[in-house]
Order: sequence, then structure tokens, then C-alpha cells
Amino acid sequence: MFFGTYWHNIDNAGRLTIPSKLREAVTASQNAPRLFLTYGAEKCVVAYTQERIAEIIESARTGEVTREEARAFKRIFGGEGAMETWDKQGRIILPDGLKEYAAIDKAVCIVGAMDCIEIWDSETYQKRRAEAQAAYDKVAGKVIR
Repeated sequence: MFFGTYWHNIDNAGRLTIPSKLREAVTASQNAPRLFLTYGAEKCVVAYTQERIAEIIESARTGEVTREEARAFKRIFGGEGAMETWDKQGRIILPDGLKEYAAIDKAVCIVGAMDCIEIWDSETYQKRRAEAQAAYDKVAGKVIR
């Protein structure tokens, strides 16, 4: 499980440091220090563990979507995705296509969103944060009992 909000910058070589608490959560759930990066639903980059990717693939195969919808989803989800391993300093490369999709330039916000890690352009995240708070307020009473 991933928790916390972290503010980082992409270095001149295009690398992003994944915070140590998030890296620890990945290595606790799998042997290799790898994350699958792909398009997030709200113009962010989303990082998943290999275990979570297997669940998503199964859901696309057996979920409440048509075969055509499943193929289109897998085409983008997998085709635009990348499996990344971090280096000894905990840095990964954010592929150019994912940076472009999420309008990420230099400053990023890394969010531990429980079952995934979201990587946002800092300015975009700050704007979306107010919307997220409103959704949280609406759902919290239903979820937290």
C-alpha cells in the first residue's frame, strides 16, 4: 500500500526519485524493484506493482466491458506503458510519452494513492487537489464507518 504526498523535481537526465517509503512498499510486495508506469485517468502518470498489473489485466479480460473496449483499453494501457526499475539512488526514468501525456516538465507531485502511485505535474496536482477534496468529503462518510 502506498501513502503520502511528496514534492520532487525531475533531474537533467530525466530521472525522478521515488521516495524511499514508496520504494519500500514496492519491495515488500515483490522481489524486483520495478514499477509499471502508464496513463492515469486524470492526466497523470500512474505506477503499479506487478501484482496490481496482473489484477488489472484480469479485470479487463473478465470485467463489465465489451471485447472491443477491453482491446482498446489494453492497447493504450500497455502500449503507452513502461516497466521501469529504479537505480541505487531510487531514480526511475519517466518516458517522454508519459511526461507529455501528463504535461510534466520539471516539478512533480508524487502521491501514494493506496493501490498505486500517481505522478503529477505539480501545478496540475495543486489545481486538482481542491476537486479531490470535494470528492473525498462526499465519499468519506460512506466509506469510513
